[in-house]
Amino acid sequence: EVHLVNSTLGKALGGATGGYTTGVAEAVDLLRQKSRPYLFSNSVAPALVGAATEVFRMLQSSTELLDRLRENTERFRSRMTEAGFTLKGDSHPIAPVMLGDAGLATKFADEMLKKNIYVIGFSYPVVRIRVQLSAAHSLAEVDKAVDAFIQVGKDLNVI
Repeated sequence: EVHLVNSTLGKALGGATGGYTTGVAEAVDLLRQKSRPYLFSNSVAPALVGAATEVFRMLQSSTELLDRLRENTERFRSRMTEAGFTLKGDSHPIAPVMLGDAGLATKFADEMLKKNIYVIGFSYPVVRIRVQLSAAHSLAEVDKAVDAFIQVGKDLNVI
């Protein structure tokens, strides 16, 4: 049985360049020698490896950040659903707010920015607003974002 892990840690740790493969040394060596994508890939920058290592150290020493992230995610998702928005996924801190219309997604994101809430409007094929919650957010900030979503949602006849 061969155990390999491929990742970028991009979403887990706030974005990164490159990626990594870890596993049994023989398997990783074989991939380095024979894998076409490896020949055209970038390794993770040392500073990002250091940051990722520190994040893992922090997560192993305390659950405070994970607990706060879970609380923020639950608060956002429950309030948004109660307000009438359709969110994809279950309990993930990346919360896609489905809108179904590319123009509406762009307009919605523009209106949110006017309320000092930065979200990304995506077009076809996903047509949504992407919200990425963080442990750095306070519950008051999460509530402010949801309140803005509700106001813009009503103004644009989404809810």
